[in-house]
Amino acid sequence: METLCLVVLGLLAACWPAVSPLPTGAPLTSCESMAPKHTDVTPQTGPAPYYIMIKNYTDKVEVTVMGRSYSGILLEARYPNQTMAVGTWAQPPANTKQIACFNKMNSAITHSNTELKTNVTYTWISSCSKNGTIVFLATVAESRTIYWIKLTSDPVRVTCSGSAINLHGFAALVVLLISAVAVL
Repeated sequence: METLCLVVLGLLAACWPAVSPLPTGAPLTSCESMAPKHTDVTPQTGPAPYYIMIKNYTDKVEVTVMGRSYSGILLEARYPNQTMAVGTWAQPPANTKQIACFNKMNSAITHSNTELKTNVTYTWISSCSKNGTIVFLATVAESRTIYWIKLTSDPVRVTCSGSAINLHGFAALVVLLISAVAVL
């Protein structure tokens, strides 16, 4: 009996990685394809019960994954039809974390555990390397066996409102004030 228990436990231990979800987040090897590394499972092909709601504030965007509760996520911002994540994510809410996709710190969000998450909002910050249009892509896992890959937001126009633009406006104000004083 003892030998049988050891054999069963050994077999369970050997199979554990193949049947276990990734409870601490998406691996970096998922960054480009955004596909989970769940073995023997394929993504859902029908309409997703999730959508990405966005609120744009020039160089910051609030991104909310809306819909049913989910246990896993991989979230990135990209230029349309590109494969690299752009910008960075602010400190995310509980049960999620930042990861360094494409060797860029905080360039993606993933789950930190499999606690259920519902309508969670994340804050994305533009790198302000250029103004442009970006989209948000999310792979959302309701469970280990039920997930949707690369759900896409509506395009978002990002404008950089950093110090360079503010300084330009300040310089114009100074020129106007100097001109006004010279006229007096």
